[in-house]
Amino acid sequence: MDRRLIQTAVFGSSDSDEPAVCPETVEELEAFRRTHENDTIWCGTKFEGGCGRRLTTRLCTDKICHFAHYASNGSVERCGRKAKGKDSANHLFAKAHLAAWLHTQGLTAEFSYPEPLGSAVLVHLEDGRILLVHLDRNRPVSRDDSSWEVILGPGVRIAPGILEQRGYVQRIRFEDRPGGGRVMRLGTEHPGVGTTWDGLEDVELTSRGLNTSTRPDAVRAPMATGLRHSESGGRSIVSVAPSRSRAASTARQDDPVKRALMHLDRAMRDQPDRLYSAVRTIQQLLEAEKVPENIARLRLALGRGQTQLEERARQRQTVLARLQEQPTSLLLTKATQLMRDLDVTAEEREAVRVARVRHDQEQAALRREQEEQRAARQAQREKEWREQTEQQLAEQRERNEAARREPAERALAVQREQEEAAERQAQRKRAERLGYLAPFVMGALKKAAREEPVTTWREMGDKTGQHELSRLTHQDKLTLLETAENKTLPGSPLWSAVLAATGSDDALRLHRDLLHRLQRPAPADDTDLLAQITAECVQLRRQW
Repeated sequence: MDRRLIQTAVFGSSDSDEPAVCPETVEELEAFRRTHENDTIWCGTKFEGGCGRRLTTRLCTDKICHFAHYASNGSVERCGRKAKGKDSANHLFAKAHLAAWLHTQGLTAEFSYPEPLGSAVLVHLEDGRILLVHLDRNRPVSRDDSSWEVILGPGVRIAPGILEQRGYVQRIRFEDRPGGGRVMRLGTEHPGVGTTWDGLEDVELTSRGLNTSTRPDAVRAPMATGLRHSESGGRSIVSVAPSRSRAASTARQDDPVKRALMHLDRAMRDQPDRLYSAVRTIQQLLEAEKVPENIARLRLALGRGQTQLEERARQRQTVLARLQEQPTSLLLTKATQLMRDLDVTAEEREAVRVARVRHDQEQAALRREQEEQRAARQAQREKEWREQTEQQLAEQRERNEAARREPAERALAVQREQEEAAERQAQRKRAERLGYLAPFVMGALKKAAREEPVTTWREMGDKTGQHELSRLTHQDKLTLLETAENKTLPGSPLWSAVLAATGSDDALRLHRDLLHRLQRPAPADDTDLLAQITAECVQLRRQW
């Protein structure tokens, strides 16, 4: 992994615009990992210079915690996001907060990101209005009649006198939230007063403007033309929206019914969590639509959307019912994905939370039971050892008595005793050596599970410096793997699966013997056994 201190990323995929900020402290990062244990993190292409590769979290005590790239073979494009701070994700956080805010008001919008990435966000409302969120503090505000309202990002300045001419300026700022999130607030700046900040829940979008605590009946004032200027040799933000005259023409040509149907198709195909919003838009269009052809199209689409919504709801109910019977990690992962739907009820979210608590409690109880069983086995072994020791002492006394009667027998007994002592000493040294090698083997297995699909005893010996691993007998290897897998939970994949994944006869025979010794199911057919081993290797890689 590299050493770049990347603080911002995205969840889900490389082309996602769902932002993530890495917590800087150890405690917050550990909480972040628990919260997003089922999410993947990427160096997104929605960032300028983003390489699109998978990221992981790096926990540090000598510097701030950060995201880091997984290692590569050097064939991929180098990342251009060295030492990017949290502000590099402002455009994604602005989009996420504005989309959620508009949703609370029953509104939907299309979002776009002008070049250069991160410099601005364009919000295209369904009625043709465009909001421009200007975030680039190093370039001038570009304003034309296409933007219905301009909102300035953190640190963006305006020319002297413009605030007095216009009477107000809308601004946004971001505040860190514990655990890696950010909160966006909207403020209104007035001449001689400064900026008054509001939470988005206190701001309303009307046909006249943005109603805030200092502008309860907003009257939108145009941005003065003095804000339009350029820098020699620099790039300005290029608005992708048409001019007012072209916007009016486009608005006449735009088909809201067609657009709503496209949104529904996209939601049904790729974005089920947005299906509820798409269906609601169609319902609103039906209430106002007068054209019979459009009414028929909308009703047909509404039926399809409601059918899938019902199916999605049935899926949630099925998963929740199974969770109530027996919560598992797989069901909890599925439930977490379904909880992203906008029509999820508070009762359903509570049911998932209760199931997760129950699952955690059951896992803790299982671990306690395993510890008790391990302690009982240890006590049984100690009892057997004491009985064996007493038996050996009794036999020794008998040999001593026989030796006093028969000198020849005594000499023979002494010789036998020495041989047995030597054998016990050899076994003890062998057990000590295998115990010493066990941590090396476990570390090598975990590293292989994380970075490589398979490994061999020789490769483990080379990487750990314990070259005798390749010379162990079958029985010693079996004992060593049993010791290494002693703390692996029942039902969890065995780390030693990466050794058996080579598919050789010796590797499969060793893995089968290990499964029998650990009292785990082992398919009789080598093909089925190899399939089981491959599945466990996939599970091991996902754990990282």
